[in-house]
Amino acid sequence: ISRYHAQIDLYYRYHDIVSMNQEMEMTDVSLILKRNGFEKVAENKDHIVKFVQSMTGSEHVIFLWENEETKNQMISEFFNQQVKDAGSSSNGLFSIEPTRIPDVENTLYESFHNLHKTAFLNKAVEQVSERVSTNIGSSSTKYAFEDDTWLMKRGLKKQVLDTESALGKEVDRKLSLLCMDHRTDLDEETIEKLVKAHGYVIIDQPLGLYKWNGPNTPTTITKP
Repeated sequence: ISRYHAQIDLYYRYHDIVSMNQEMEMTDVSLILKRNGFEKVAENKDHIVKFVQSMTGSEHVIFLWENEETKNQMISEFFNQQVKDAGSSSNGLFSIEPTRIPDVENTLYESFHNLHKTAFLNKAVEQVSERVSTNIGSSSTKYAFEDDTWLMKRGLKKQVLDTESALGKEVDRKLSLLCMDHRTDLDEETIEKLVKAHGYVIIDQPLGLYKWNGPNTPTTITKP
């Protein structure tokens, strides 16, 4: 019995250490956001989902996700409003696995990479730009990239970071762009470079939506 209790005690000590390390990692992300002029504007899931659904154009958002289910839900909610706007056909999703969403063109990372190799990012930007130019509807074109760490693992980290930086915190007024990266595959330096290139940041551990207010600007918080 004493051995059993010792094993249980060891398990909980290990769990506490893991939880502490995870909390410290997320605290680091919060500090990165704070020192780069970001303020938390929502932490309630419903408010964040509403923001993701109701983008109207020019938003450049990055979601640093850890939970696969939450990531998939954000993708679904991002295109939810567009699906309701019948006739919209300029939307697209780059994904790792085939993903069927009505009125959303699905491009697989692997297929696109096999075709374009190191020109992946340039060709992706061209594809998105073409879709925006053909959008004659009232809603913005919505494009999402499920996980750009897939590209980073294949030697395209510099191209990803350079492209994000070139796009800037706001994109075309007829485009809503949702970039996504698996948080645990990123080091602190890469996270900082990524968030600097976006106007909004979403994290899921703990859940929060952050908006760039710029350095030395008044804090404006929307209470959830």
